[in-house]
Amino acid sequence: MKRTIKTTILSLILLSNFIACQTEKQVSETDANNNLLIGLLAGQSAESTKDFALNGMWNSFTGSGTTSNTLTTFSAKFGQKGVQLEDSSGFGGYSGCYIIIEFNNAEGSFITQNPENNGGCFAGDTNKGKYNKVFFFKNTDKNNSYWVCTVAFGKTYDEAKAQADTSTKTNPGSSGCGASAFSRYDKKV
Repeated sequence: MKRTIKTTILSLILLSNFIACQTEKQVSETDANNNLLIGLLAGQSAESTKDFALNGMWNSFTGSGTTSNTLTTFSAKFGQKGVQLEDSSGFGGYSGCYIIIEFNNAEGSFITQNPENNGGCFAGDTNKGKYNKVFFFKNTDKNNSYWVCTVAFGKTYDEAKAQADTSTKTNPGSSGCGASAFSRYDKKV
């Protein structure tokens, strides 16, 4: 429905530009083409913001480490619940699964929930149905790489939503995510 509204609005803008060209003050062909291109790019940009910035498969590292210990997959779209799946060999075969409740690409944050029945898909989860808040930002030293830090574990939704970013981003490879380094996510190719 939202896409239909955006398409309708874009169509109305393009139609009004066309009508304006037919009036006494005609726009040059170059300006008309530029307006059309700007309108199309604006529509394309609005659609792309619906995807979570971390969508895809990632190798996860602890800080500046060079040995990947977890394969993480994200899949989420704005306005819909998504999923985060983890498959780890570095933690004794640990696997994890979380429901992505919401994300904010501009802020670099997302809220996950441990599933209510089986928890986060690992033995002994004491936070079944609880929420977590995670912050992320681009790794400027490496292409297709992000630094990720979970700052709230096992909270209510309201507590997780209100959680401020308490991480320190100055040296994410060795510190700043509580008492440890950030996790580094490198895009799996």
